[in-house]
This record gives sequence, structure tokens and C-alpha cells, in this order.
Amino acid sequence: MVFGQSPHSVGWRTLPSTYVVCAEDRATPPALQRAQARRASEVVELAAGHHPFLSQPAALAELIIRCGEQTDLPVR
Repeated sequence: MVFGQSPHSVGWRTLPSTYVVCAEDRATPPALQRAQARRASEVVELAAGHHPFLSQPAALAELIIRCGEQTDLPVR
């Protein structure tokens, strides 16, 4: 509940989602990440620390592009 109101809908129930588990993260243990990812449509593990955009930028970019290609939204 945010600002005193419950949401009318939650995206994770109807929209595909991808959770990136950072396998070398020292701030958020990978086991906790996997538990948080249970509701995601897809779980992908990267050999990355807490900031995959710094340690694995190419792999993360490929994943984001692939996720975008799986939608029916127009590409800009």
C-alpha cells in the first residue's frame, strides 16, 4: 500500500518479467535474490556483482534487448 491506497492491479500477475540474479553480489546474497525472483516469469543469472551494468555491461545489454524483442511494443 502506497500513500494509503492499495493498488488496483499488479503488473507481475499479468505482464512478463525478468529478474536478474547477480551471482557475485556481496550486498544482496544470491539466495535472497532467487527468493525475491519467485514471481518473475524468467530468472537469469549473471556472473556479476551488485551493479551488473558496470561489471557485465554487454551481457546485461543483450538481456535487455532480448526482453524488449519479446514484447509487442513498437521500437523507437
